[in-house]
Amino acid sequence: MRLAIIAAISIAALFPAAASARTIDFSDVRNIVSLSSPQISPDGKRIVFVRSRPDFAKDRSQSDLMLMDVKTKKVRQITFNRRGLASPRWSPDGSSIAFLMSTMVEGVTDPQEEIFVLPLDGGDPRPVTKAEQGVDGFAWSPNGSQFAFITQDPNPYKKQVEAHNDAFEVGANDYLHTEASIPSHLWTIGSNGGTSKRLTSGSWSLGTVDPGATSDISWSPDGKKIAIIHFPTPLIGDSLGAVIDIVDARTGKRSPLTGNKGLEGSPDFAPAGNLIAYSRNANGDDTKGNAIYVTHIGGGPGKDIRAHIDRTINGTAWDPSGKALWLFGPDRSNVAAWYVTLGGSTQRVNLGNVAISQTGPVARKTGALAFTGTTTNHPAELYYLASPKSTPVRLTNYNGFITKLQLGRVVEMNWKNDGFSEDGVLTLPPSYDSKKSYPLVLIVHGGPQSASTLVWNSQNQIFAAHGYLIFNPNYRGSTNLGDRYEHAIWHDAGAGPGRDVMAGIAAVEKAYKVDTSRMAVTGWSYGGYMTSWMTGHYNIWKAAVAGAALNDWFDDYNEAFYVYTDVPWFGGSPWNPKYTAMWREQSPITYAQSIKAPTLIMGDIGDNNVTITNSFKMYHALKDNGVPVQFVAYPVHGHFPSDPVRSEDVTKRWLAWVDRYLR
Repeated sequence: MRLAIIAAISIAALFPAAASARTIDFSDVRNIVSLSSPQISPDGKRIVFVRSRPDFAKDRSQSDLMLMDVKTKKVRQITFNRRGLASPRWSPDGSSIAFLMSTMVEGVTDPQEEIFVLPLDGGDPRPVTKAEQGVDGFAWSPNGSQFAFITQDPNPYKKQVEAHNDAFEVGANDYLHTEASIPSHLWTIGSNGGTSKRLTSGSWSLGTVDPGATSDISWSPDGKKIAIIHFPTPLIGDSLGAVIDIVDARTGKRSPLTGNKGLEGSPDFAPAGNLIAYSRNANGDDTKGNAIYVTHIGGGPGKDIRAHIDRTINGTAWDPSGKALWLFGPDRSNVAAWYVTLGGSTQRVNLGNVAISQTGPVARKTGALAFTGTTTNHPAELYYLASPKSTPVRLTNYNGFITKLQLGRVVEMNWKNDGFSEDGVLTLPPSYDSKKSYPLVLIVHGGPQSASTLVWNSQNQIFAAHGYLIFNPNYRGSTNLGDRYEHAIWHDAGAGPGRDVMAGIAAVEKAYKVDTSRMAVTGWSYGGYMTSWMTGHYNIWKAAVAGAALNDWFDDYNEAFYVYTDVPWFGGSPWNPKYTAMWREQSPITYAQSIKAPTLIMGDIGDNNVTITNSFKMYHALKDNGVPVQFVAYPVHGHFPSDPVRSEDVTKRWLAWVDRYLR
């Protein structure tokens, strides 16, 4: 589905591995260190980031805060054995770091994430908040004297629930919820703690209960205003109506920023001046790419500063001058960065073969940027970019052991179909021999608003090491080829994307020797949807793996948390006779009797993104029609298992099924 995020890879320089080097296996993937939340200090001299290592014995990840000196590249660990650690943020003067951490709150049964502050001149982290429902997001004020933070309101029905009078109104939400959805609101508190002050209230919310979307918080440079996302209700089904509100930091008085009717997000005041950037789908069309607009209070919707770039923008960062913005997003097979001045000039930043994974704000004094990034042959490391005219400098080498392995080379594929110039990426088996033919395995990305690009991908490399060509096609609806391509999935969820995939396969077969008697189609989320669609329309597959597959659009509308957010893709409700046939025709379950490929079905019992009812339907349809099928479910909540043990098990079962039918 759209919120699912599936990594992908593409072309890079040839990786010279020694002939004696072994290929990658699951033991290597277990040792990969994850880096996230890079934050450069205001003076540009230090970077704080989160380092995470999987602990398979305890089935969780251990995360710690790390502090890097940019000049010396020396790094030291500044937190130890903390739980729920996330979101490090520098104080404006650079003397301390605030972050979220799990802790017990008096009168509350379970640990809650609260704000802690760690002084860098010595001492332990000190707690700032004691919010009974925990803190969902926070931001320092410009002078460092206080925090704005978001927390969910207490349940007003608590006493009734304790008395078993616990019926609740469902509304635009998924079928797995067992209690009323409670809104979240904005508060402030002194940076040393003390009494917190409520700024907003009402039945509207600064977040949605599932999938846990939380408003950004942005202070104006003078500290008088706070920009937030105003969701109409805490229900994800109503989230298309989200708009930016400006809140008076003293009185809590609110006013809308633009006058738009919805689809707004990511408010970000410029560090100097009176401008504010925000995101919105181009021209207010949910089926088009994510644009970035710049305006000021009272200035209306403002200007789309990425219109001429024509790519979905996944992240931004203001230049300290307030006169330019960094923009980040997929561009064909690359993850790109642009530096756009408000005067109209655009510079494509030279990232070499490095793909940005995460970034934060730039250093207020120097304009430098810190980010985590990968290449096709190296997992995430920490990078430093001094300016838009410089090239990235890698600061860490946590995952350098990967260079000792013999990896599959990654190449970019390009083709034309239905008037579009399309692309994808292909991972070759290690020791690829152009004289031999190889079985082909498609691993189709989710979304559909996502893209397969030039990044490290453990799954692709593991599968390629088993002797497969691994193909990641970017079908229409992908975010890396412009608004028109992204919009082309409107009213065409399966047939058009299916033709794109088939045209991509033809391009692979033209360039490489494919054993067409041994091909598999696989994917998770919308990749699972495409798997079910392709097996129901093209009888060329030796095997299939459909993970969390959306097989019936009616289930997505009626049972998952999307509800009304699906409507723009079809133009109307499935219960409107004008549109009913379209919803049925574009549901893979409609064509289940045509499926012949042996299929592994997987999913989470508690998935309210793509409800597992979709998988039950497909399982019975295939089983009753004599198709070899296996259905594996995980007893957890969420769209994909989040713990190390189950996550690895998904990939092992996926690969074993492919091996069973293709090797």
